[in-house]
Amino acid sequence: MAAQKRMMCTHVAIVATLMISVPSLSSAQDDQSTGREFGAQITAAPPTGVTRPRGGGSEYTPAAGAKDLKSVLFNWAWHMGMLRSTEEYDLMMSLVYEGTGTIQVNGQPCNVTRYRSDISYQASGERIRIIGTRPDGQSCSTIEVLSGAYTWNEDVQGAELVAGQGKATPMPATVEERMIRLWANPQGAWKSAIAGTQNTNAPQMAARPQRVPADVMMAGKTSVTWVGNKPVLTFPIPGVPTATATATLNAKFMAESVVVKNGADTYEFTYSDYKDWNNPLHPAEAFYAGKMTEKKNGTVVRDITTRETETGQMYVVMPVPASVKAAIKPTHQPPNWTLSANAAPARQTAAVATPRRADGKPDLTGNWNRAVNPVSGNGARRCGPTQVKGGGINPEHGCTGGQDNFWVEYAWISPSRFGVLGRPIYKPELWDRIRELDMWTNKYDPVMTCKPLGLPRHGTPTRIIQNDIDVVFFYPINADYGGGNNEYRNIPTDGRARSALAEDLATFYGQSIGTWEGDTLVIDSINFDDSTWLGRGGLIHSGSMHIVERLTRVGNEIRYDMTIEDPEMFVEPWVMPTRVLTLNARADGGIMAERSPCEVYEAGNETSQVRH
Repeated sequence: MAAQKRMMCTHVAIVATLMISVPSLSSAQDDQSTGREFGAQITAAPPTGVTRPRGGGSEYTPAAGAKDLKSVLFNWAWHMGMLRSTEEYDLMMSLVYEGTGTIQVNGQPCNVTRYRSDISYQASGERIRIIGTRPDGQSCSTIEVLSGAYTWNEDVQGAELVAGQGKATPMPATVEERMIRLWANPQGAWKSAIAGTQNTNAPQMAARPQRVPADVMMAGKTSVTWVGNKPVLTFPIPGVPTATATATLNAKFMAESVVVKNGADTYEFTYSDYKDWNNPLHPAEAFYAGKMTEKKNGTVVRDITTRETETGQMYVVMPVPASVKAAIKPTHQPPNWTLSANAAPARQTAAVATPRRADGKPDLTGNWNRAVNPVSGNGARRCGPTQVKGGGINPEHGCTGGQDNFWVEYAWISPSRFGVLGRPIYKPELWDRIRELDMWTNKYDPVMTCKPLGLPRHGTPTRIIQNDIDVVFFYPINADYGGGNNEYRNIPTDGRARSALAEDLATFYGQSIGTWEGDTLVIDSINFDDSTWLGRGGLIHSGSMHIVERLTRVGNEIRYDMTIEDPEMFVEPWVMPTRVLTLNARADGGIMAERSPCEVYEAGNETSQVRH
C-alpha cells in the first residue's frame, strides 16, 4: 500500500506506534487462513502464565477444570474477549451488530434486508433499525427503541428530538420484552449474571466498569450447575424483577442458549457461529454470534444472521422524547450503570482554609492533580483465548493491541466514547457521521495532523497562575491519547471587553473572558476553530460552539464545571459532570517538559484506516 505523508507531532508519532495495531501482510494472511473463527487455539481454561502485578493485583487464573461460579464467570467473559486493559475489566460498553433474516411484526412475517442493533449497556438501551417487506410486498420497516424503562417506535432515527422531525410512538407494553432481549444477548447475559452477584442497590456491572468479582458477593442471585461438560447459569434480568434467565454455555464457554421465564411467557434465545465480525483491518478480538434465533412461547419471532459487528464504543445514545416520557410511567427502572466522574468536592477539614488574594478572591494559583481514574491499561494485558497471540507492533505484550479500543486511561480527563464525562446529544442526522468518524478515527482525528486538542478535549489544567489582570492555564503532554503538547490559555479577568478579533479570528481554544461571581471564576469562550474534536470518538463541533467554565476553589480543591452549547449540532446544551482537582503540594509538580516539534511522519495506508 502506498504510504501517506502526514504532519505529526513527534510525541504523537510515538503514541501511534505504541498504541495502534497495524496488521502486517503476514498477520492478515494468518487471520484469513483461520477465518478468525472460534478455533483450535481455544482451551477450556486460561493457560497458566507468569503472574505480574497490575493495578488491581495479581492475575486471576482459574484452575483447570474448575467448576465454581467465579471460574465460570471469568472463563465466559475471557473467552468472549470482553475482559480488557491490564485490570481485565469488562469494558464492552456498547455494541453494534448488523445482519439479515426474518422477524414477526404484529404477528406477520417480515423478510429483513437490514437488521441493525445499536446497544448501549451504559444506558440500558437498544435501537433496532429494521428494513424489510412482507410476503405481499408491503413494507414492514420500523425502528424499535428501548432506553431504560421507556420504549417507543420511530419512523425516522431520533424522531421528535428536533421539533417537526419524525414521529415517536410510545410502546409501554413492550418494555419487559425489550429489556429481556437486551440482557439475554451474548454479552448482555454475562453482564446480567455479574449483576446477580452484586449488591442490587449498587450493581457493578460492565460499563462501570467491573472486574470479574474477587468473591461472589450476594449468593443466591446468580448460581451455576453443570450438565455434562456444560455450565448452566441462573441469574436475574436487570430491570425485570419477575424474570429469571438460564444460560447454557458450550464447552468453550460461549452461550449457546438463554431461556428467560417472565410470568406466563417464555423467551428462548439460541446462539451459534461465534466469530470476530469486526472491522477486518483491525479485529476487535471480541466474539459475537453469527446466528441468533428468538422464540416466544415456542414460536420463532426473530431469526437473524450476523454480517458485521462493531465493539469499539461507538457513539450510541438513547435520548427519550418528551412525548414518550409523558406517556409512560415506569413501574420499575433498571439500574444506571453509567460511568461518572467524582461529582462534588470532598469535605474540607476546618483546618484547610481557602487561600485568597489581596482583593479577596480565591487564589487558584498552584499545581493541580486531575480527578482519579480507577481504570488503567498499558498494553500489558494477557491474551484471551479468542485473541491473536504474539502479533502486532508489540509482540512482547502477547496480543495484537486490539484492547486499545476499550481503554479508558484518560476518560476522567478528556471526553471520550466511553461517556465518563457524559456525551453531547447531537442532532439525529449527525449520528451516523459521528460513528463513521469514530470507526476510522486514526484517519480523521485532527491530533494525527498535529493540531492542538482544543476544548474540552484538553481536559483540566495541571497548573494555574493567577494575577491581577488574568489567569493562565497550562496543560500537559498527553492530555488525551496521541495529543496534548504543552498548550496554554490566557484568560483576561480585569474587565476588558472581548477582542474585536473574536468575530473574525477562530482559535483552537476560543476567545475567553473571565469574570468573578462571588468565589467562582466564570470563563466564557466563543469563536472556536471547528477543526478540533470535543473528545476521542469523532465528537465534532461547529464554529458556533459556546463554552462556559466555572471554577470554585474550596480549601485545597477546585470544583470544575463546564457547559457546552452548539445549536448547529446539539439538541440541547451538554452539561459535563463536575470534576474535582486536588492541590499538588510538590514544588516540581507543575514543571512541564519541552514542547515537541512537528515532523513528517510516514504512515502506511493501513495505519490511516485503523481506529484508536
